[in-house]
Amino acid sequence: MSFKFDPTAGEERRFITKPGTYDVTVKSTLTGYLPPRNDFYVRFILEDGAGESVTADIFSKPEKNGEYSRLNQFIASTATTEEIKSYLSRGEFDIDEEFVKMIAERAVGRVLRVVVTERRYTKKDGTEGVAYQGSFFRRLKDGPVNPF
Repeated sequence: MSFKFDPTAGEERRFITKPGTYDVTVKSTLTGYLPPRNDFYVRFILEDGAGESVTADIFSKPEKNGEYSRLNQFIASTATTEEIKSYLSRGEFDIDEEFVKMIAERAVGRVLRVVVTERRYTKKDGTEGVAYQGSFFRRLKDGPVNPF
């Protein structure tokens, strides 16, 4: 397994703890394969203006309905006008790990709007837990801030 240094690892991280819509900056990304089917994904660490963070995931495989809605939302929310023109000129194209990695890398530092939702789950000890996650991506009115 490879190592990627995170200079903020020693800092205390605060998390978004209520559902809502937030303007966030893509601070960093993590890539990996989700068991049991080894689906490639990217986890984005998103931080709001108050320094609170939330994660959001996108996958290189289509959703259950056969579409790439979340990936499409993320691309549309973080792409510059020139990048949008480039994607539109390609027409339909296949999605692979390299494309998803490229989208993730170019998004670091860009600002977008994210809808944070609450998810309830059962912890290993049998108690109920609550997690907050970035679920829907929205483009800022004037496009992504800090596109480069």
